[in-house]
Amino acid sequence: MRTSHLLAAITVAAPLLATAALSAPAHAATTTWTVVNPNSNGAFSAVSGPLVVKNKSGATLFTCPSLSASGSLPAGTRTTSGLGAITSMVPPITCTSPDGTAWQGAFTAAAGASNFTGKSYNATTGTTSIVNGDLFNSINLIFRTAVGYSCGFWTHHTAMTYTNATSTLKATTAVVKLATAEGTPTCQGLLTQGETITFATEYKVTPAIKITATVS
Repeated sequence: MRTSHLLAAITVAAPLLATAALSAPAHAATTTWTVVNPNSNGAFSAVSGPLVVKNKSGATLFTCPSLSASGSLPAGTRTTSGLGAITSMVPPITCTSPDGTAWQGAFTAAAGASNFTGKSYNATTGTTSIVNGDLFNSINLIFRTAVGYSCGFWTHHTAMTYTNATSTLKATTAVVKLATAEGTPTCQGLLTQGETITFATEYKVTPAIKITATVS
C-alpha cells in the first residue's frame, strides 16, 4: 500500500516539477575575460609574414610581403568582450597580384574603431577566437590598385585567432566593402559587395600576451 501511495505521489508531483522547471528563469552565462600584458600601458606590436588575399572563388588577388601593426591590449579582467584594438599600421603596404598589377594598402581607424572582440576561448589549446572590426562602420585596411584605381575596397569583420603559447595572431578571413566610382562599385569581376575573402597572415605579437576566459 505504501508503495502504491508513493508511486501516486511521484506521478502527481512529476508534472508539477516539470512545470516549475519550465517557469524558472534561465541563468544567462557570463564570460569573464582576462588579459595579461607585461606592458603596463597595454601596448603591443605585431609583425606578420606574407599576407595572401583571395576572393570567394579562391582566385589570388594579391600578396603583400608583410604587415606591421601596433595597438593596445590592456591587462585586466572584464565581462565585456572588448579586449583591445589595433591603433596604427605602417603604411604604405606594397602588394603584387599574380599578373604583376601593383596594389597599395593602408590602415585607417578614422571611420570606425579596429577593435578586438573576443568570441570564444579554447582552454585546451589556449586559443582565443577574435573578430577585428565588428562594427558596421569599421575599417581595418584599405586596398586599391596603384594605377588607375580600377579596384578599391576595405576590410572589416576580420576573423582572427590568438594563441597564448606562441604569441601569434592569425588572420583567416575578412569581409569587403567596395569603393565606388561615380556611385558604381569598383572591382568588377574580382570582388562583390560584402563577400567574405581569404585574408591569410600570421602576426608575431610582442610582448608575449596571455588571453584567457571562463564561463559562469
